[in-house]
Amino acid sequence: MPSIPARKGKRIRMNPFTASIALAIVQFCSGVIMTGLFISTPSERFTRLWALSGVFSALGICVTVAVYAGLAGSLRPLGLLLGNTLVFSSGIVAWRGLRSFYQRQSGDWPWMLVIAYAVSFTALLIGGADFTHRAYLAVGGMQVVFCLVLLEFFKGLSGPLAARYPRWTFGRWIGIVALLILSATHVSRLLLSLSHPELFMPPEMSSLGVGLIYLIPISGTLLLSVSLMMIYFERLLADKQRLATEDELTGTLNRRELVRCGEEALARAVQGRRVLTLAFIDVDHFKDINDTHGHLVGDRVLADIGALLREHCCQGGMVGRYGGEEFCAVFPDWSEAQARQIAQHLLETVRNHDFGHGQTVTISVGLAVLSPGQSSSWDALVHEADLALYRAKSEGRNAFRMALAA
Repeated sequence: MPSIPARKGKRIRMNPFTASIALAIVQFCSGVIMTGLFISTPSERFTRLWALSGVFSALGICVTVAVYAGLAGSLRPLGLLLGNTLVFSSGIVAWRGLRSFYQRQSGDWPWMLVIAYAVSFTALLIGGADFTHRAYLAVGGMQVVFCLVLLEFFKGLSGPLAARYPRWTFGRWIGIVALLILSATHVSRLLLSLSHPELFMPPEMSSLGVGLIYLIPISGTLLLSVSLMMIYFERLLADKQRLATEDELTGTLNRRELVRCGEEALARAVQGRRVLTLAFIDVDHFKDINDTHGHLVGDRVLADIGALLREHCCQGGMVGRYGGEEFCAVFPDWSEAQARQIAQHLLETVRNHDFGHGQTVTISVGLAVLSPGQSSSWDALVHEADLALYRAKSEGRNAFRMALAA
């Protein structure tokens, strides 16, 4: 029986036009995503800039594709100028958006880069420069953009806000990887253009040329768009977590989170037969401060006291606002001697602090200590510290008292 010859499959090869259509679709989708992000959060300046960047990029790629598809006719030089300038501008706008996201000003000088790029590209067109020489400018310009954006990713937030958010998040790493891919692709394209310009000459562009100019940038563009959305939503989640656990006015833990953490610390201390100290702290004559100076001054006093408590109590402990002008601090593994020492230190620190309204502010502190091997509930320990605080206030304030032994 004669053998049936195997059918040879046809080798499918993506040509530059097909690849450019794919890139245009990806850029269009990225633009839609960024625009959707802006529509969802119109008050954020950086989402507006990222949306504008996506629109510029999509328009630039579409115009460039139309030029290479022969749809521009006699307007081909104008189409090349417009398409390339829009793509370069999209990178500059995305960089400005990232600077706005990290709360840094960029001024208007970046637009001078766009003007310089457009003028340079116009000069090349007037001078009759070929595809390869125009590619040098395009690659060099985008390389500048990649470096600027990469620098912003590495710098991240600075100043007091930096402490509120994780420095290295998955979204930032994705952005850095995307930029490295795009940068390496453009550098490879530039170097190969010098030695083998025929690889990138349309319409007979090689598979390598199609990959470097179209296919790999598709992946990098998608990753970069995803990273921008991720860093935004990572910040939203961090803010949500912070609002769920932190008192907005004082920056200390809120009552719910303090109780949760305190109960866990107490359970560990009881189980491990270790010592634990709980401190109840109350601002003396706080109602008089509000009545005399107003609630804004009262809020500032609470905020300052919260900052002082965070500074002096969070080394091995936790502190939160229990309600009104009352704070609570939990110190695992702190002995009675250490508790007395920190209480005296807090009294002096608050008393000597300048709250800005010309009046000395003092606090009273009640301390309850769980001894090793002793068993107690959270509510019982809080009750002991609260009774000690009541004694400190009734005996003259600006003092601390220890809970009485049972």
